[in-house]
Amino acid sequence: MGALDMRKKASTWENTSSISCILKPVFPSIAMSHPDELWTWENCKDKIKTLPGKNGVSDNPVISFLGFNLDTKTGKILDTFSGEAVESNAKSYRSITHTIFYVLSAYSEAQDKLPTGKPITSKQFRGNHFVCRGYTGETITLVNHFASNPDKLVQAVEVFEGEKTDFQFGDLAVKVDVLPRVPITIVMSLADEEFPAEARIYFDETLENYLDSEQTYFLIHLMVKRLIELA
Repeated sequence: MGALDMRKKASTWENTSSISCILKPVFPSIAMSHPDELWTWENCKDKIKTLPGKNGVSDNPVISFLGFNLDTKTGKILDTFSGEAVESNAKSYRSITHTIFYVLSAYSEAQDKLPTGKPITSKQFRGNHFVCRGYTGETITLVNHFASNPDKLVQAVEVFEGEKTDFQFGDLAVKVDVLPRVPITIVMSLADEEFPAEARIYFDETLENYLDSEQTYFLIHLMVKRLIELA
């Protein structure tokens, strides 16, 4: 199958299998708090402390997550890449601490459900409580850093115990379990005479059991950031 046919297949597969998403839910006028006020250890600790031994997480009180170690007894986070403690950054909307506390507190509330292996895109998130999110910035970043040397992408996901996988289109696909029940697949189509390089991100259909689209967006942003740091 030629490159044109492969890309048409990818586009057709996404469009025909997608479910319309809500562009923006309507809420009453309320005062919105900054993440530095919401996603703190103090606010999230009661939920996160229940996570060891749950939803595929080991019963170790230190949770390993994208190269970070979170001590659920103290809330302290260690970056295992640098060996340094991670501090909260009140000026950043998507700081590392905000993302970790936000995602893990949500993951801790889910009922355990094993992935089925059926891939979906962000267009297929269901429910009017989801905000439709695109990942253009993240996929462009992946292309810029890995399209010229896709072996680096394989090496990066291997640090997180990810691996190459088979996918129905694309030149290279890798899968990594960013959380024990949350596999993420990155599919890379390399540049040719007709098309530039392209990256796509796929989720397991059980994703919504654990995270909503906003939490997933924060998670993917952090995952891509960590992959780039390994490149």
